[in-house]
Amino acid sequence: MSHVFGAVEQRFWRRWWARGLSVGVVVAIAVAAMSTVGMMRSQAEPAPPPDAFYDVPEALANFSPGEIIRSRPVAVNALQSLPIKVDAWQLLYRTTGMNGEPDAAVTTVMTPEGPTKPRPLLSYQAATDSTLRICNPSYGLVHGAPVDFTNPSGPVLVPIGSIEVALAVAGLEQGWVVAMPDHGGVDNRFLTPRQPGFAVLDGIRAVENFDPAGLAGTTTPVSLWGYSGGAIASSWAIEQHPTYAPELDIKGAALGAPERDLEASLKSANGTPFAGLIPLAFASIAKDSPTFSDEIRNYLTPEGNALVDRMRNSCAPQNILGNLGFRYENYLTAPIGDVLDNPVVRREIDARGVSGGNIPTVPAYVYNGVTDEIAPISGTDKLVDSYCEGCASVTYRREALPLNPLPQYSSTHAVIEATGAAGAFKWIKERMNPGSETPRGCDIQTVPNTLADPDVLASLGPSFGLPLQSILAGTPLETDR
Repeated sequence: MSHVFGAVEQRFWRRWWARGLSVGVVVAIAVAAMSTVGMMRSQAEPAPPPDAFYDVPEALANFSPGEIIRSRPVAVNALQSLPIKVDAWQLLYRTTGMNGEPDAAVTTVMTPEGPTKPRPLLSYQAATDSTLRICNPSYGLVHGAPVDFTNPSGPVLVPIGSIEVALAVAGLEQGWVVAMPDHGGVDNRFLTPRQPGFAVLDGIRAVENFDPAGLAGTTTPVSLWGYSGGAIASSWAIEQHPTYAPELDIKGAALGAPERDLEASLKSANGTPFAGLIPLAFASIAKDSPTFSDEIRNYLTPEGNALVDRMRNSCAPQNILGNLGFRYENYLTAPIGDVLDNPVVRREIDARGVSGGNIPTVPAYVYNGVTDEIAPISGTDKLVDSYCEGCASVTYRREALPLNPLPQYSSTHAVIEATGAAGAFKWIKERMNPGSETPRGCDIQTVPNTLADPDVLASLGPSFGLPLQSILAGTPLETDR
């Protein structure tokens, strides 16, 4: 069992893993535990918790992209309550906004305990899916508890990053440094074009220049990983990498369900368990574009406008649970086709889509459920096709899970995050191995499930692969070693 979690936490996870819980089930339980109490709140986006660490200096433009503004040591936790045994810091650094303006972001850096030495770096982009600071990794990994009835954003926080750290720690078990950036920047943006890619790349620059991390500067081997909203940020990063940060030695990027066809995602998610992401998307784009905000409000009913405003008050799990089965036709005054044909709406949707002009020069591993209701396979096919047409290297696994008998109560999107993780991490480890051969061309396959390969399942190591292997085999893990 991993040394990343303390002995108490190891026993906790072993007991639960032995009862048949995978990461996907943990996510489902966290979502199911969300209370709808407090969903009807004021329309104003709540101010972030006071913390001078996030304050941006007036002379931000005097800092270079990736330059550290300030740092601090922190203690980090999984699910906001289970301490992770690592040395950790947070870095506030200069980055770039979507229009090229100076911006700032925070990344949380974790290093394995033991002697400092040159190590590889894994940048894990969490699916923040929110416009609030409390939903970012830098806050969720450090503050709060699973239930906080005094918080104006609701009694149950559990931002997704504090769950997905269960995947990120797989890199720590390999002896790598792991960074989890707030890729929405200090202004906490979501679905913004280009900006999350800049934030990821500048976060890597900051970590490479942070002496306590023990990295070897720009010669550090780097990999990226993200799922859903985290894959959106990661895809922007590898697209911007050749022109924005070509000095970074990025060995590869694993992208799970990268929602880069927003129109397809809006239509596919409608009426599903994750349909609450639709009004959240409207709220997020409106935060970037006042003209979009004006236009979309003209198409929304009063109830629709109030709902979009409320999306700014909570983290993704609360927004999802509070809007199960949401259908946009109940909140729009015109058919969705007419809304999307509006020139302003169309401009903003297209700005967040597949550009076809920015081709990665680093290998990519892409995985997506064929029946994914949030990131429809057609959109990911389009992204991969654009990369392949530009002569990029792509390993694409279209995962065809068996037919889901209860689609109204469960999600292919959530399941693939767990079942596809092992294949993604196996590929990342191969890229990080010194002297490993760089993949060439495009390898596209539709497979029943990447977990069918025993080598894939074991790739995540003790914190994930062995427990999941134990579940599938029907045998419990040893309680002590």
